[in-house]
Amino acid sequence: MSSIALDNPLDLRELFTTGSVLEINEEYDNGEHRIETEDTHEKKIDIFGEPVTSLEDLVKQLTPVDEDEYVKKKIMEEGGGLPLHNGCTVSVIYSAYFEGSSEPFDVNCGKPLVVNLDDSGLLPGLEIAVKSMLVGEVAVFVLSYQVMYGELGVPPRIKPKADCIFYIKLIKSLVTPEEGPINFSEQNIFQRVRAEVTTLFKSGLVLHKARNYSVAAQLFRKGVALLHKCRLADEEEEKIQQKSLLRLYLNLAVCYNKLKQPLKACISCNELNRLNGLWNNGKALYQNGMALRMIGQFDAASKRLQRALKLNPDNSKIQEEIALVNKLRDSCSQIQLIDKSSSTIGEDFKQEVERVVKQFKENPNLCKLTLPAGLNESEIEYIKSVCEKENLFCNKVQKNYLLDKETENLPVETDVDIFL
Repeated sequence: MSSIALDNPLDLRELFTTGSVLEINEEYDNGEHRIETEDTHEKKIDIFGEPVTSLEDLVKQLTPVDEDEYVKKKIMEEGGGLPLHNGCTVSVIYSAYFEGSSEPFDVNCGKPLVVNLDDSGLLPGLEIAVKSMLVGEVAVFVLSYQVMYGELGVPPRIKPKADCIFYIKLIKSLVTPEEGPINFSEQNIFQRVRAEVTTLFKSGLVLHKARNYSVAAQLFRKGVALLHKCRLADEEEEKIQQKSLLRLYLNLAVCYNKLKQPLKACISCNELNRLNGLWNNGKALYQNGMALRMIGQFDAASKRLQRALKLNPDNSKIQEEIALVNKLRDSCSQIQLIDKSSSTIGEDFKQEVERVVKQFKENPNLCKLTLPAGLNESEIEYIKSVCEKENLFCNKVQKNYLLDKETENLPVETDVDIFL
């Protein structure tokens, strides 16, 4: 008989409340073709609590939680903080047993179950139990069938009139975020922001696929802004934020290169570098190298592309980009501009400027061309006059002058080093 793997395990809470959808994991590997490596780890499910042979003996140790005594409890580890209320969202893990069973019938000890107490969807007994706890508390409960699966149960797995033993640990409690527009002063705002950023990211991918790069970039920028503005509660949220920012900045670099806006692509790559996500990422290095090539920073472009090729040695696109950078470096050499530089503008300098400007204008692989340092004010003014005749621009970006085929508006608030 062949085995079938479900994409997600059954959740009894959903099975008996909202219902469950079974999805087959088509990529499941039953082990017949698995190669063991040093990175192969067997996934283990941690179970806390223990089987109960006599429910009657256990109940003698417990204290009623509710007036009807349908839920009884014993604290195994004390918790702390304020009591829970309906405005809380809690995270719990648990193991659930029936009397006399050696294995739990339900376990959730890996990824905690996150529950909004305003609308928990839990079975009544389990909701009463959770609401009686404090953060950090571990307790064992006996839950009457009358507030769990009822007189009929759910055959064959849940027998009629089945009382349950639940071992529960309350991991965390946060104030449930409000609905409506995001208010960054709210507590636990990160989960709402994360959901919004995920939607923006997916929409941006669809627009990118449709070659609407401008609007895709707008969505990615909005996602970045939301993540930077959001307050973080702990290191786990910080890790999630950083992972999302890495994806967004990389996609921004891609969009900006498609739009022929290499300066903005370089700024996105600078942010990747700040997040330690540039030099270990071949895709990011390739985008950075392409952007640097488009602004005539050939040495810096070559350095990144060589690193990208080392990470992805068989990538033909990287190899082609390296060849293009080497070709442009030779054809766009500006060393003679410096050689012919002097206190007075001579004919040799004028001819060299005209050559550089013409080659730049006719080369489709360059959007901007960084002029060498050391030119005096008169020489820069002459270059500007030649550019004006050719319907080009000569703009100063930080300490560098760039020949430009069209103006590229950069964010006013940025002061990062464009060229890394």
